[in-house]
Amino acid sequence: MKKIPAFACMFFLAAFSFAQSDEIPASSDSSESKNEDVVLNPKTGFPVITEKPFLIYNFGAAFSQVTRIISQEKYNRSNFVWQDYLIGLYLEAVSKNVKPADSMLRIAAYYPFYYTFNGMEQPAKQAILYAFDAYWGPLFKTDMWHYFDINFSFGPHFLYQLSDEFHHVELGGAVLLGVELPVTRKWTVCLNGLASLDYGNLGSNREIFPYNYVYNYQIELGFRRSKKSPNKYSYIKPKKEVSE
Repeated sequence: MKKIPAFACMFFLAAFSFAQSDEIPASSDSSESKNEDVVLNPKTGFPVITEKPFLIYNFGAAFSQVTRIISQEKYNRSNFVWQDYLIGLYLEAVSKNVKPADSMLRIAAYYPFYYTFNGMEQPAKQAILYAFDAYWGPLFKTDMWHYFDINFSFGPHFLYQLSDEFHHVELGGAVLLGVELPVTRKWTVCLNGLASLDYGNLGSNREIFPYNYVYNYQIELGFRRSKKSPNKYSYIKPKKEVSE
């Protein structure tokens, strides 16, 4: 009866030492494989960035509707509503391989072509009128079965517009929702919509016509041609892939 506990202790000690001998090489192999995957810069000692950041550009046509409201609720009558319609061109710079999220900078130049006050047309007195629009924000993208990509972004928005009466300067926040259609490996069609809520009393109207509400809707249709960021999947495949 005394030999059984001694034998059992020897058995458990042997099993424990064998398990430790198996675990040590496994951990060393995993650490070696990790070290082999990560390439360090000999000067700085930090990992080398293999996927370097770069920019891609989208361009196209844009349409905008700006609504400015002076509330008349305390006077028990209809609000004063101005609506301006603008058309122009836009350019977007989108970052790639930037952590933790990519971002986009959008600028647009507009020409106001139609004005209304409470639904009635208001012809412009000047021929040379214009507007500039800018937006920046982080960009989040989801891939929908490789047929199209959905983009979402939110951030600060700025608008300057020259009208017959004022220099409008507006600053606020905007939300952008867009769709990208990969036509070929290099060409992509971009369709975006932007909605903003702005503070509209930074310009010359702040003392005479301070607005209670200012909001803006924009729609843009554009394109992108990029060699650095080609589409992995596209509607029109190259001739080599079709022949294969």
